[in-house]
Amino acid sequence: MKLKKSEIIDRFSAMIRFKTVSHPDRRGTDRDVFIAFRNWLKEAYPDLFSYGEALAVGDYGLLIRIPGKSGNEPAVLMAHYDVVGADPEGWSADPFGAERRDGRIYGRGTLDTKCTLCSILEAVSYHIRNGFVPEHDIWLSFGGEEEVCGETCSAIVSFLGEKGVRPSFVLDEGGAVIPEGVPGYRHQVAMIGAAEKGEVNFLLTCREGNGGHASVPPKTTVIGRLAKAAVAIEKHPFPGRLSTPVKAMFRHLSGEVPFYEKPVFMFPEILEKPLVSAASILGGSFNAMVRSTAAVTVISSTGGAFNVLPGEAAMGVNVRLLEGDTVASAEKRLRRLIRDPSIRIEVMTGDDPSPTADTDCGAYRKLTEVIRRVWPGTPSVPYQMNGGTDARFYRVLTDRIYRFTPMIMTEAERRTVHGADESISEENLLTMIRFYIELMAVL
Repeated sequence: MKLKKSEIIDRFSAMIRFKTVSHPDRRGTDRDVFIAFRNWLKEAYPDLFSYGEALAVGDYGLLIRIPGKSGNEPAVLMAHYDVVGADPEGWSADPFGAERRDGRIYGRGTLDTKCTLCSILEAVSYHIRNGFVPEHDIWLSFGGEEEVCGETCSAIVSFLGEKGVRPSFVLDEGGAVIPEGVPGYRHQVAMIGAAEKGEVNFLLTCREGNGGHASVPPKTTVIGRLAKAAVAIEKHPFPGRLSTPVKAMFRHLSGEVPFYEKPVFMFPEILEKPLVSAASILGGSFNAMVRSTAAVTVISSTGGAFNVLPGEAAMGVNVRLLEGDTVASAEKRLRRLIRDPSIRIEVMTGDDPSPTADTDCGAYRKLTEVIRRVWPGTPSVPYQMNGGTDARFYRVLTDRIYRFTPMIMTEAERRTVHGADESISEENLLTMIRFYIELMAVL
């Protein structure tokens, strides 16, 4: 397949230059930019919008039906075009300039996830130009509030449900082809998110009187009380265990390891305690893989000066829930750890862990077969994502939801997501397009 690289790079660069930054407070979101972006897509991909049936859903959603030979067993390909903000400090390029340097394109959203959006649109356009008609309908589901846990995707799913659309395959952002491998298998492997953790945000508030002068402090200040709560949370991590998707990850790798390691990979429960202990020592993503996590992320007070005692202080705690934990059980645990009646604990937002996707079906096999063709010799394994995606909304329609970003992504590249100098190699972008061209041919 021959792709027009320069034209693709130009269109992708134009996408990056749109500052589609979403904000938790919707008043901070420049809605006009989002509208302009969607209008630009129609100009950039005229064949697609002429052939497909496009409609706006909610304030920021875009849903496009690509008609197939049959409306049965449709597939959904997902991406979001909103991005997090970018402070130019620390960047070596303009975060929204789409600068090209050394075979890479720099800018916010290059990895998360305008690369996916671009690749899907380019792949569909390629097929349309070549007269290909998919066997089944393909729905393109693009959201504009993913970064702020908005309701765009929920509205899209509701629309599809009302239309009687029951997808047999859903693919959203998620894992990638990682060259460093996973614990126990240090070779390149394609990580397919078969489940994702739940997420709950707690607000802890402590109030005592109206504050006062710092020269006459109480025995414990409101900030001190919250500090003790933070220490209690960090000193008592959630217990570790191997979840269903993590066990599946090891089992799927059993065919790739030496014969003497096969029993452990086939039956990871045998070494569950040592694996959890090792994860606790190593920390990072390995540790997050085997337990719910809690992180103190925000703290504020009403004082505002060194010599003023605040009358009230607040602290935000973000908890990512492993399979088996729930919003309710996390709240109960938090109250048991803190045991301070002066601290009010509120659930601000919360979502329980997703079910684990079906990995013993034709839909999953099609995905892994395409991965094998694009990256020969690279095994695919299901795993549990520590982060969250819009794919969670589709659980009411299907259990065949997979989370995979089709590119080789190094650990260093993964660290730039939401960080400085986010960038993608031109080679990766073209490979992503080839992946979606291959995938659409088998859906």
